[in-house]
Amino acid sequence: HHHHEDHHVHFSTESDEMKENSIVVRKRGETSFEVQLGFLQVNHTYEVCVDLSSSDLDPSLDLESYGQKEVPVPVHVKFLDLRKGESGASLTFVFKALHDKVTKEKMFLASKEEDELQFEIVARVLGKGKGTPLLRSGIHCISVEPSDETEDTDWKGF
Repeated sequence: HHHHEDHHVHFSTESDEMKENSIVVRKRGETSFEVQLGFLQVNHTYEVCVDLSSSDLDPSLDLESYGQKEVPVPVHVKFLDLRKGESGASLTFVFKALHDKVTKEKMFLASKEEDELQFEIVARVLGKGKGTPLLRSGIHCISVEPSDETEDTDWKGF
């Protein structure tokens, strides 16, 4: 059976789909990144851990000294931790999915030396009843907000 030879394309797309289940980080500039979380559910709060490779993030930075800037006030994203890892760094933050639409928010981090890092967090948030998305690796749901939409007022509990 030699017919698999004309399916080269398929092998690469299959491995892409495997990778598809990890968070996508795109380097936009020296210190700015886009982080794609994929599909999340509205009214859910997630803890997200993203690996940043040392090729993306300058390994000489004092990562542990970075904290989230308060301006502009973050609505969806709360920074937890940035630390060096084996192959670079890992960034941990909380993401609140508040609206069922593509949500983008920039998270600005600054070190004691005023060095800034900017992460644009992008999530595709599914509305109620749209099914449960498969969360990418590194994303964990930590809480679910009760929705205050009117259609839920006759909710009797389980």
